[in-house]
Amino acid sequence: MNSELTLYDYWRIINRRKWVALFIFSLTILSTVFYTRLQPVIYQSQSIIKFQPPASYSKIPGSDLTEFDPWNAVSTEIRVITSDEIAERSVKKLGWLDENASPAQNNRIVRTIQGSYRAERLQDSNLISITASNSNSLKASDIVNAVIDAYRDYDLEQKSKQGRKTLEDIASRKAEVEENLRSLERSKQNFLEKNPKTGMGAALANQLADLEIRKRELQDKYTPNYPELMELNQRIKVVESKLGEIPAQEVDLARISRELRMQEELYTTLNKQYEEAKLGLSSVVSFVSVVNPAIPSDTPVSPNKRLNLLVGGILGLFLAVVTVFLLENLDVSISTIEDIESFLKLPVLGIIPHILSKVRIDNWLTQIFKKERYTVEAFRSVLILNPHYTSGIIEAYHTLRTNIMSHLNTRESVSLVFSSAGAAEGKTLTAVNFALASAHSGLKTLLIDADLRRPAIHQIFGSRKEPGLSDVLSGKADWREVVLESADFMMGGLEFNSLMHFPGIENLNILNSGTTTGNIIDIIDSADWTELMEELKTDFDIIIFDAPPVLLFVDPIILAKHTDGVVLVYKAGKIARAALKRAKDQITGANARMIGVVLNGMRASEMGPQYGYYSYDYKNYARR
Repeated sequence: MNSELTLYDYWRIINRRKWVALFIFSLTILSTVFYTRLQPVIYQSQSIIKFQPPASYSKIPGSDLTEFDPWNAVSTEIRVITSDEIAERSVKKLGWLDENASPAQNNRIVRTIQGSYRAERLQDSNLISITASNSNSLKASDIVNAVIDAYRDYDLEQKSKQGRKTLEDIASRKAEVEENLRSLERSKQNFLEKNPKTGMGAALANQLADLEIRKRELQDKYTPNYPELMELNQRIKVVESKLGEIPAQEVDLARISRELRMQEELYTTLNKQYEEAKLGLSSVVSFVSVVNPAIPSDTPVSPNKRLNLLVGGILGLFLAVVTVFLLENLDVSISTIEDIESFLKLPVLGIIPHILSKVRIDNWLTQIFKKERYTVEAFRSVLILNPHYTSGIIEAYHTLRTNIMSHLNTRESVSLVFSSAGAAEGKTLTAVNFALASAHSGLKTLLIDADLRRPAIHQIFGSRKEPGLSDVLSGKADWREVVLESADFMMGGLEFNSLMHFPGIENLNILNSGTTTGNIIDIIDSADWTELMEELKTDFDIIIFDAPPVLLFVDPIILAKHTDGVVLVYKAGKIARAALKRAKDQITGANARMIGVVLNGMRASEMGPQYGYYSYDYKNYARR
């Protein structure tokens, strides 16, 4: 047996179980549609904001952009946007907090909103994308806009807080210097009132104060070895030496004047910074600007119907193929001609194509629901005497008869037993159509219903059941008196026009099952078969026994010992290969001749490529 599968073999396996595959695929698609319909509809709204200090920020006292890193800053701001603070502010802006609700309930609302949006950096930029999801598209955009407003207010508050602290620090220092300045002014005034003749020291003190102020400015920029700074130090020493030569009153006045001058300069500087801080605080702006505002979306992002159907289709196709090949591996039947011949060591005598009944419900019941047998009306519609069947189907039975006669290698009358391993494999239909085809060829044919347990031929032809075979075998009737000729069943259940227009119908004779009896085995086994078969072969060219299944009853095995051979009817995929082998062994074990196997109900798709287009080629050839 060839274990290597070709592409055609894979296709044949799938085609044999295409209805199972279609069912699995359809079920998966329907499940996907049902699952998709159960999913809540989710809309998304997105906005893009930019986080960057404005150009005027550097003019605000206390601000320092030298250490501003936009990459780290954006990462920090993303955490701020998704914080509890911003979420709570957003809920307040949306007006979704219930004043009468408990803190725990309001907290759940805040957590719900916090979980409904996300913020992330756009690649290689200082842009931040804020996306919100909600079952309502308007609410989704409202959430995004509320988060942006809350975040911008928060950022503005933080920047304003820094400016206010700077202003407060400057104002505090300004007040301190102003108080020192007033104190020094009062001290100088009091000193002059007590010492009206002093004044030279004041001029030197003022000069010394100017020089020290200049020295302080240069020290902030240059080293002590700077020429101008060294010269300034020399001048200060000269002025200090002159101050040392004047009276003590002059020295005190100079000291007071110098300190007063320094405090005036400091006050002027602080007052300027104070005004700048006030101006900067009034012009504080947020670092946040909106690039793309959030707008309601008309298309939901979930469920994605197209994606779900695509995934469902791929999954359905995968499951269908897996199921088909799993069933194929579990199938212990034989499905190809070569496998049957190799396994049984018997020839395949013929291939009977699948014939559909006119009664469609019977086709469904037998193919899908595995009903064992057609109804009588459906059975009659698949007989080859119906004019709607092509000559290709009749030719299949002619080929079968030719192969049987070739294996028997005789030109004399022959007797054949048509049986099967199990039930519902089409052995009665094959036997009846084989008999009709033989009569069609001009052979004097006798069809005997040897299935005494479940006879069907009398129902098919609409003829009397008894007397028949059981009566002949028990000696109650002579076969010549009970055999039915064409005139006997033309008035039965078959269409008269079909019988009249079927060539060779006059060559067909029928022997029905006869009277029902309980001791069937005894009747069959004790009958004088030798004399009966000699008489039948004298009048008929071919004698066909429709026998019950081999594995169910011993009847066909007893019949086989008195006939020229047995033909096993096998419906591919119907019964296990071991059962078919056992049926063959039982027949050969009884010293009966096993002629071969007939493959029944075969579709072209189930055959190999060398047989698949047989019917098509035959019809085209016959048309020429």
